[in-house]
Amino acid sequence: MLAVRRTGVSVDVSAVAPAGCQRIAADLFVPHSVRSTPLLWVCIPGGGMSRQYFDLDVAGQNGTFSMARHLAAGGDLVVTVDPPGVGGSDTPDDGYTLTPRVVADVLAAAVDGLRAELGSDGLAAAGLSGVVPRAMVGLGHSAGALLVAFQQAHHDSYDVVALFGFSASGLPGVLDEDELRYAGRPEWFSEDVKNLTRARFGNPLPEWSSTSTGEIEPDALATQVDTALAAASSRLLALVGMTAIVPGSVQPELDELRIPIFAALGEHDLGGTLDVLPGGFPACGDLTLFLLEGAGHNHNVAVNRRLLWDRVARWATSVTS
Repeated sequence: MLAVRRTGVSVDVSAVAPAGCQRIAADLFVPHSVRSTPLLWVCIPGGGMSRQYFDLDVAGQNGTFSMARHLAAGGDLVVTVDPPGVGGSDTPDDGYTLTPRVVADVLAAAVDGLRAELGSDGLAAAGLSGVVPRAMVGLGHSAGALLVAFQQAHHDSYDVVALFGFSASGLPGVLDEDELRYAGRPEWFSEDVKNLTRARFGNPLPEWSSTSTGEIEPDALATQVDTALAAASSRLLALVGMTAIVPGSVQPELDELRIPIFAALGEHDLGGTLDVLPGGFPACGDLTLFLLEGAGHNHNVAVNRRLLWDRVARWATSVTS
């Protein structure tokens, strides 16, 4: 196991969150030896997954399947965050309030709270008194990447962002005729997203699950990985999910991204192929693309997952030095 310790953190977001949502749950991963000016990674999970997706516990091989511990072991700080309504975070009274913009606003408040606490007495117990990160990396997987993009566009929370398993092309193949009418019409879509979500999901926070199918060969290890993914499963933010599958629904936010971006897809990813990505970030002058060969959508359980983890770590170091 990597020499990294995990500390649970709770952040007050009541000032901006919908009624019933007071606090956001997060985990802070601190290496045995922290760099003098480390990066601070903020990791947002995808649809139907909690923050545990970044710290999968597989038969005592926690370090092997934990992206959070792997990144922290290099000397950086890593925070994994549950969006409102997910995992250990509070759920608002009305799940239909959790549009991508509202969720991004809450996440921005949580990140601001974490940033304020770093180096204060509040995190002295974690050995971080006086530690000031040199840059913040926003990292999201799938729908979590969509939320990072929303957050960055509206709040400028991060210095650089890494978007895994995400593109603006959506999933047109799963949409019905009525839903397809909203493709490429983000303003129209945002007005009707709640009604569209009700029609498709019938529940703003349905239970969800994920498996390792297509990532690793079915064997005893795959069974253990599926058990870990099941433990990391949570409710789906259905309005965010609806936004993710409609082509062009998030393009206005992507148009605003001007900081360095690392965009990664698996070879067999739901997010499409690498060639669809460059046009989605027209204002970005520093775009890095990465294809994880052989992988599907859940990169953190792919056989070659460490290639992605190491590559994004080198990228973040290079663009923030």
